[in-house]
Amino acid sequence: MRLFAGADFLKGFFKVLTFYLSIIEDESDRLFFERIYNLYADDIFRRVYGILKNMHDAEDAVQDTWQKIYEHIAKLKPMNERVRRAYIMSIAKNQSLTILRKRKKEENILCDIDTADVAEEGDVFASCEGEDIAFIVACMQKLDERYSDILVYYYLHNHSLKEIAKMMGLSVNTVGSRLARGRQKLIEMLERRNTDG
Repeated sequence: MRLFAGADFLKGFFKVLTFYLSIIEDESDRLFFERIYNLYADDIFRRVYGILKNMHDAEDAVQDTWQKIYEHIAKLKPMNERVRRAYIMSIAKNQSLTILRKRKKEENILCDIDTADVAEEGDVFASCEGEDIAFIVACMQKLDERYSDILVYYYLHNHSLKEIAKMMGLSVNTVGSRLARGRQKLIEMLERRNTDG
């Protein structure tokens, strides 16, 4: 079911809210969804449009994002606001990148094998072991955006260095360098938490 109607994008925003409020049975869930919608609808649109640069695809990504939020209400409710926002924006990015991948497949764009250092990969996964995904995403979001975006694209959405470079308008070498620096910063952040805990 398509909730948006082409150029009538703002009306589509309202239709999304009305639709989900009509199907959520629990009153507290309805109030929570409405609050989340009012807080993040604009941010979600800006994030997906910033990635897709296409209104038609952005409409699809926004709709898919709210569907995921609806499906994960129980998981989102106990989160603190900062972690919740990071998680929601990660969903928005994920839905956008899924559409971007489909678009790239249609254009027959092939991915090259990444050249990231295998030892550092092991360090990241060792540091993340036992941590909640929402916390890891929140840690990524705390980093400078030039690192956090690349980490999210690479680890959460499985994009290659070449794909990320093309999406962000950077050279593959620059992406690789920022990935290595961001990865090290993420490891240090996670290790500090484990030490403090």
